[in-house]
Amino acid sequence: MRAHRARARSRLTMWFPMREVEMDFLERAGKRWVMEATVAAPRRDVWRAISDPTVWHHWFPGVERAWYEGDPPYGVGTVRKAIVAGQRMEEVMLAWDEPRRWAYCLSGASYPLARAQLECTELEDCAGGSRLRWTIASDRGPLLWLVTPIFHRTVARLWERAARNLERWLAQGEPDGTPPRARG
Repeated sequence: MRAHRARARSRLTMWFPMREVEMDFLERAGKRWVMEATVAAPRRDVWRAISDPTVWHHWFPGVERAWYEGDPPYGVGTVRKAIVAGQRMEEVMLAWDEPRRWAYCLSGASYPLARAQLECTELEDCAGGSRLRWTIASDRGPLLWLVTPIFHRTVARLWERAARNLERWLAQGEPDGTPPRARG
């Protein structure tokens, strides 16, 4: 058990900075993956869950903890940090178009995922709820080059699972439709 904790801590000590990019990177990235899902919930509720990193652990697989640095209001330029499956990530918000588009670029991670990466979530109303489009634009680093053949299939499954989890979590909301409070 002690050795396992030591390995987990050692993963958190390495840091791989990434090139920060702007929104136009969505169109010019070396590789791009797009996943879509429908969530049976109003767009505003979905937006609140996506833009609040403190609730991601309730619905996004692997997220252990996520938070914004600094005080609200949060928006473009805000730094978000996350620990996902034992790995650290740091992101800079690039788009905060409530309740339509939320995007960030990774400024660094504790694993060599990519040289540059931007993730953008777009939301729109649709029959039965909200349509979400998650785009990952990347200039792949060593790790992503290695897993590229299976990356899209794996991430598409992850996104579908996250959407189903989000839908279930939002369905447990308060009577006024707000997401449930974090259980502690």
